[in-house]
This record gives sequence, C-alpha cells and structure tokens, in this order.
Amino acid sequence: MARLLSKQDDFRNQESLLEQKIKARGHLCIFLPKFELHYELNPIEMYWSWAQYRYREIYKEKFEDAKRVALECLDACPVEVIRRFFNRSWRWMDSYRKGLTRNRAEWAVRRMKSHRRVGGGAMMSVDAVLNG
Repeated sequence: MARLLSKQDDFRNQESLLEQKIKARGHLCIFLPKFELHYELNPIEMYWSWAQYRYREIYKEKFEDAKRVALECLDACPVEVIRRFFNRSWRWMDSYRKGLTRNRAEWAVRRMKSHRRVGGGAMMSVDAVLNG
C-alpha cells in the first residue's frame, strides 16, 4: 500500500518536514543518494573519510573522550579541503557525463587541471593512453 501511495503525484510532490524547515531558513536542500559503488560522486563521503582517518589516529581512553574527539575531528576539516572534495566530485560527474568508464574517468580526474570539469586536453589523451 505504501509503495502504491508513494507513486501518486500528490505524495510524490510533497516536501518533507526537513525540506520545509531547511528552505524556510533560506538554505538549499539537496538529498544525495547513497553511493556504494560510486562514493567519489558524494563529497560528504570524502569529508567523512577525512574525519575518520584523523579520529583513528588519536588515542581515546574513555567513551567520553571518543565522543569529544569525534566532534573535534568533524570540526577540524578546513573549508578549503571541503571545497576540494566538492570540486573533485564535480570532475567525476563531468567524466561520467562525457561517457567515460570508471578507469578512464579515474585517469582523467587525476590528470585534469580545470575547475569542476575534465579539461579538453585530458579528454583527448584518455583514449591515446588507455587504448594504446
């Protein structure tokens, strides 16, 4: 029954309470799907990995220490690093949008120097390098 109702227009077009509250404060609400195979498309996953890496490096004796360190690690990520995560995600999306396979996209993202997209030079040399 829930599946049938979820396909109806009046339910599908209804904003959730969370969306309404976020938009009421003047923010943009974007729901990113879980990317189990393509985590590189979600900058939040990159941020989370960054924080987890730092969290594991710090010794924690008590549970209270663990909670405190977790918040410190999440807050420690510089804004510039978060911007890089978003730009990297944009480059991956651009590569997939242009029809590259995962291996080719990975190579192009590493080689590219443009902002938010894979540069033309990288695109032209992808086939030359990967196809021999």
